[in-house]
Amino acid sequence: MAKKLGLVRVRDAPKMDVGDEIMLAEAREAVVAEFDFDEMSQQVLDEVRRLHIPPGAKLFTCDANAMYNNIDTDHAIEVITWWLNGLNEQNKLPHDFPLEAILEAMEIIMKNNIFEFGDCYFLQLLGTAMGTSAAVMWATIYYAYHEVHTLIPNHGHNLFYFKRFIDDMFGIWTGNATTDWSAFCDDVDNFGVLTWDIKDQKLSSSVDFLDLTLSIKHNKIVSRTFQKKMNLYLYILPMSAHSSGCIKGTIFGLIRRYHAQNTYRHDFILFVSLLYRRLIARGWEREAMKKLILEACPYVQRKANTNTTVTQQTPEALRDDPDENRLFIYIKYHPNDVPRQRVQQLYQQHCGELFEREIGIKRPTIAYSRPKNLGDLITKAKLHQAPGQTSSTILGEFRNGLNPP
Repeated sequence: MAKKLGLVRVRDAPKMDVGDEIMLAEAREAVVAEFDFDEMSQQVLDEVRRLHIPPGAKLFTCDANAMYNNIDTDHAIEVITWWLNGLNEQNKLPHDFPLEAILEAMEIIMKNNIFEFGDCYFLQLLGTAMGTSAAVMWATIYYAYHEVHTLIPNHGHNLFYFKRFIDDMFGIWTGNATTDWSAFCDDVDNFGVLTWDIKDQKLSSSVDFLDLTLSIKHNKIVSRTFQKKMNLYLYILPMSAHSSGCIKGTIFGLIRRYHAQNTYRHDFILFVSLLYRRLIARGWEREAMKKLILEACPYVQRKANTNTTVTQQTPEALRDDPDENRLFIYIKYHPNDVPRQRVQQLYQQHCGELFEREIGIKRPTIAYSRPKNLGDLITKAKLHQAPGQTSSTILGEFRNGLNPP
């Protein structure tokens, strides 16, 4: 399960140990942050809706300019090494943390990233090692060091709320819009060669952040779903070889998101209506979509109104959890194959009693996987090599001033 990045709430001027906790939280959660976009926006909503916004406060957002490309490798290695060594000196790393191995691995990975292009191989010389699992955590920790040691100490008194999700920044500003804001913008850009578009942005009472439009009204934050104008809304087609549960899951998930994101009911109704029209445009039958939407709306509203208490489970409780005693039967899905219900019946008829008695399996779960489709065939990562037209041949001809076919 993907988790959220740590909150940087800076109204109370943070001390060094608080900064370390922020960076540790961001480091832990950046590992699994590729990416649960919905959870991140929901975390922001849960936090800002509880705030009482001071009079005169404004909102701001900004994006990093090609963040991964513009993180200087040597500078990032130096910064992250400072941070890890500082934690080690304060005994904040686990007892058996392999510090030297981590530092050595970081340099190996970031300085030895090799790309394949046809029959050519290239060593990446600048920026974050793209395609590596460490890239998100690397970028997150790198700039978090600047936040903890410069932005928060220097400008925390003007930042009522501050959040960054990799290369997207959002905050609530309470300082003046002239000298204080200008000094903050200068400091945001003053870290290595990485720059942000913050100087092109203006403080406002309403901004778009992730998939939200956030606005200040009556000293509270209200929200609305944000959708890009160029979004094609390419939901799965009715003739696609997906199980019927896929489109149902899509509808229920989107309606749940719209219900959570929209403060005002008329906005929720608007986006549900747009979802209905877009599904019809994709070829789905009107009555079928109407039935699913009318089923989803009250379900989502009931779930939202139900207060559930999360309790910490003991190891004994986890062992007794029926989810731990399930058998997963993996099947490649085909629309003309044996229905899920029939597989369940056959299992119970021939295996159910035996498996429960001998190995404690109390229920099976049918887990479908998809077969290869056209997308797998036409979007291969490996470059097709036409006879006599390898990438090395064509690049060589370009280098020599020729005009290859």
